Amino acid sequence: MRETYDGTTPIGTGSTYTAISVDDIKNVKYPFPTIEEQHAIARFLDDRTQKIDSLIEKKQKLIELLKEERAAVINEAVTKGLDPGAPMRDSGVEWLGEIPGHWEIKRLKYVAEINRYTLNENIDSNYEFQYIDIGNVTIEGLTHPPQLMEFKDAPSRARRIVKKGDTIVSTVRTYLKAIAYIEDKADNLIASTGFAVLASKGMLDTKYLYYLMINEKIIDTISSLSTGVSYPAINSSELANIIVWFPKEIKEQQEIVNFIESETAKTHQVVSKMEQEIALLQEYRTALISEVVTGKIDVRGE
Repeated sequence: MRETYDGTTPIGTGSTYTAISVDDIKNVKYPFPTIEEQHAIARFLDDRTQKIDSLIEKKQKLIELLKEERAAVINEAVTKGLDPGAPMRDSGVEWLGEIPGHWEIKRLKYVAEINRYTLNENIDSNYEFQYIDIGNVTIEGLTHPPQLMEFKDAPSRARRIVKKGDTIVSTVRTYLKAIAYIEDKADNLIASTGFAVLASKGMLDTKYLYYLMINEKIIDTISSLSTGVSYPAINSSELANIIVWFPKEIKEQQEIVNFIESETAKTHQVVSKMEQEIALLQEYRTALISEVVTGKIDVRGE
């Protein structure tokens, strides 16, 4: 801060960098309304912001319900299949229960390669890539675009090479459920070593593998195998040994993928629209407060 409230009188000093003392701040004069006007402003803002907050809360609750509905569709499809009349059998896995009789059960390491490519330490320091960190990913997938950077400026954890069709699964802070399917065909995607990068060996449709990894039974298994209180993590070898299940035929896997995407497409659109509406309401709330407390909106008659 280097100017008074009206932006006309600089009070910061210094040649190398501008600084301001506590005494300078104490002596800055600010305009303010009468007590009666302050009360009117407080009443007005309390009323309007409560209404905005209530509307935001309702939309957030509806979003959560829609996300739960989406998760239920995925869980049912990848656990029971699409044919309600299909003969079922005991999987032999207590937490999994019954699965369709013609489905297979294997450990993840037999159907997916894990961390197959790693960035070499001797790579050109000017090599430019798109970096995916844990903060870029939620259970909804990639929520923020990767960060463009050069190798010389990259964190030491920027090592996992990612390809189109891979599924990345967070192995640190597993409670965040950071799992994403890579749609991008870019050849310079690099993920944090906080992810395990899964690539189908051919027995699984790549998108089916992704939906399998985000179903609640797999997520619960990963969480239960994670160790650490403040920073729970699972190592890649433990992840490789988790049980997965799937139809033998790729065609049936693709039918399940198509069903999931058809059933959840509208939900995704509604959620996206409501998240945009919430962002606009939050912007409006901030702008309203600013306009009222600076006197640009007169609320004395309210």
